[in-house]
Amino acid sequence: MRIRNILLSALALGATFGAASPAEAFERQWHAGAAFGYAMLADPGTYPGFGGRLHVAYGLTDAFNALVEVDLATHPGGQFFAFGGSAGATYVIDILQWVPYVGLTVGGYDLVRASQCGGPGDPACHDGRFGIGVPFGLDYAISREFSLGVAGKYSILLPSTEFPTSYLTLYARAEYVWGY
Repeated sequence: MRIRNILLSALALGATFGAASPAEAFERQWHAGAAFGYAMLADPGTYPGFGGRLHVAYGLTDAFNALVEVDLATHPGGQFFAFGGSAGATYVIDILQWVPYVGLTVGGYDLVRASQCGGPGDPACHDGRFGIGVPFGLDYAISREFSLGVAGKYSILLPSTEFPTSYLTLYARAEYVWGY
């Protein structure tokens, strides 16, 4: 009886580890995706809104991706539209189905006023800014070609002497992956 239990345990252990797929991260892998969700311009006031993002990333190594993003968001409370484009790199822990990442981007933003602007005594209609951002997120690999996840980015808008000085986005995203 004891020998049979040991053999069954060994067989079950072997089947468990023998059937598990290896964890693999890939370099030279392309990612393209879209996201939609919450956006907020802040400091000193807060102007919530909603927006979207398109992104393309390329796996430089199995841990680092080059990233290019374009954003569009509307902020009805402050009557702003925010357009942005940035490029940078992310550090990715791509060995499990859950893929966390964090990075650094730099880019440009245009804050466009939807209210009265451009006239004498009115604020400018366009306010171009330089931005330094920290993208972060967590993706779930549905398959080798497709993932769903949550993404965020906190950006500091420079010069910070004018309103608004920071920009936060929190999005749900989908991504197509190829080239492994």
